[in-house]
Order: sequence, then C-alpha cells, then structure tokens
Amino acid sequence: MSEPGFDCHVPPQTRGGVRANDVVVFRDPEHATIDCVRLGPRDPSEGIVVARVTLPMSCILTLVNELEGVV
Repeated sequence: MSEPGFDCHVPPQTRGGVRANDVVVFRDPEHATIDCVRLGPRDPSEGIVVARVTLPMSCILTLVNELEGVV
C-alpha cells in the first residue's frame, strides 16, 4: 500500500473499521459510489450498508492500481 503524500489521521471511532462481505458500485462518468454491505449470516438475501463512499474517477483509478496484484 502506498503512503499518502499528506498527514492522514484516523479518528478513534473509525480505527476499528467495519466488516463487509459484499460490495455494490454505482457510477456515472464523473463519480463512483461504493456501498460496502454486510449480508446476514442466516439470510444472505438481506444486507445492510456499513459504509458508503463516493469518489471521483481519479480516485477510482488509484484504487484499481493499488489493488492490482492483490486479487
């Protein structure tokens, strides 16, 4: 993972992160919204969005580059 070129602080309430086991992406020419979803263990047809992030396409390209070779 590359280090950002700026100071990046993670607030204490965010440090633990959230668990997701699925992802849904909505996009238009300028932005993509990524919904991180946790599907229920007993009923995987129901899920809850645990995080939603909207990014410009330039950030999506950075994300893709960072993930190359990981999967």
